[in-house]
Order: sequence, then structure tokens, then C-alpha cells
Amino acid sequence: MFSESSTSLPWDINHAYTRDAVELYYQAGVGNVMKKKEMLKYFLEGSVDSNALADVLSEEIDEEKDRDDDVALSNSKDSGTWIKINERKTLLEVLQQKEYIIPALPVFYVVSNKSSFYKEFKSGKWCPP
Repeated sequence: MFSESSTSLPWDINHAYTRDAVELYYQAGVGNVMKKKEMLKYFLEGSVDSNALADVLSEEIDEEKDRDDDVALSNSKDSGTWIKINERKTLLEVLQQKEYIIPALPVFYVVSNKSSFYKEFKSGKWCPP
């Protein structure tokens, strides 16, 4: 989509979303930390005998101290830090960042440094709806 030989995107009439202009971000320190049991339920959903496996693994999780219990971070307009993603990192490396709270599904923001929105985004005056 953003290779050097690609043509511009049909909806990008200002050519703001080019390979050199696109930046990826995630918001750190915002959201609710999911309990391990809850994550396990989503990971195993639809797998073969997922209920039995989830029960066994849940017991193991209960035996260890679940450090993530009852952890919630602020979701207010004034909280969180925008972290620019190093494009050389893999998705796994990004998702493993300690400050990245995954809100059930990973959320990334694609921003063009050539867009009119970029200044507002970088100044911290914008927050997700």
C-alpha cells in the first residue's frame, strides 16, 4: 500500500498519506487492564474444547498471584501519552510494551504529518472519542 512504486490512494486527493508522511501511534497508560482469565477466554474462544482447557488454565492462574487484578488506568482526556511506533518493530514487540494497555483489541492511530490534523494531534489537544 505504501511502497515506493505504489500510486496514491484514491481518497487521498492532497497526497498527505504517503510512505514518508505516515506515522503510527498508540496511547500509553489509558484503559482497563484485562484479567488473565478474561484474556484467556477471548484467546480460546472457538477452539477445540476451549471450555475444558480454559478451566484447567484458569486454575493455574488462580494458583499464581494475578498481578493484573483490579488495575484500571485513567481514560480521561488529560491522561495518557502518545507513543510513536518504531516502524522497524514487529507487532508483537509493540504489543509487549509494558505501558501499552490493550483495550480488548489493539488500537493504533495512523496520522499523516502532512495533514491539517497533525498539529492538533501532536499538541495534545485531541483525544479519542
